[in-house]
Amino acid sequence: EDHLKVHKMKKKVLRKQVRAQHTLMRHEGIECVSHATQSLVIANAGLGNGMSRHQLLRIVEEYGLVETLLMPSNKPYSFVKYGTTEEAKKAFDALNGKEVTLEDFGQNIVLYINFVEKVFWQNAIPTSLPPGLMVIEKIISPEEEMRMLESIDWMGDEDTQNAQKTLKHRRVKHFGYEFCYDNNNVDKDKPLPGGLPEICDLFLEKCLKQ
Repeated sequence: EDHLKVHKMKKKVLRKQVRAQHTLMRHEGIECVSHATQSLVIANAGLGNGMSRHQLLRIVEEYGLVETLLMPSNKPYSFVKYGTTEEAKKAFDALNGKEVTLEDFGQNIVLYINFVEKVFWQNAIPTSLPPGLMVIEKIISPEEEMRMLESIDWMGDEDTQNAQKTLKHRRVKHFGYEFCYDNNNVDKDKPLPGGLPEICDLFLEKCLKQ
């Protein structure tokens, strides 16, 4: 009986894996290959379905040196390139069909892996920044990030609770006016009580020091 369950599970994973191949080819023109390479595409592990870069990197780094991790915006899949084909094969064997829990939402998802010849996404990284824009890496320390998150009362009112049901892939907190998700606009007839929380003061203070 156990052998039969394992066999059925393997067949299910294979079906999902093949479906992911067809979806990637149909929508993006990216072809998966049957032989092992350094590069993988991981279905169900994308920004579009709630997987964070931090969580995915932590998962894939268990199996070798990650040279590239691309997570296209709003897509439910990501691309990973390892230092060697052996490392990619190790990750493929361990992660294909593996169930993981999305950290921020508590949802269980199953990963489906395929090999690709190379990791490439045309719109992943802009060629240049707009004039006047400066990027400061790691401006917020882990300790400051924790203080900011702790300063927010995420579930303190009914409007926020309703927003969480609407936006299952991210947490929100409204200030100023209520935001209407049905028309993507604010309702000026519904001002919200209170001002901006400590998080804005902390962030402004940090920016002024740079």
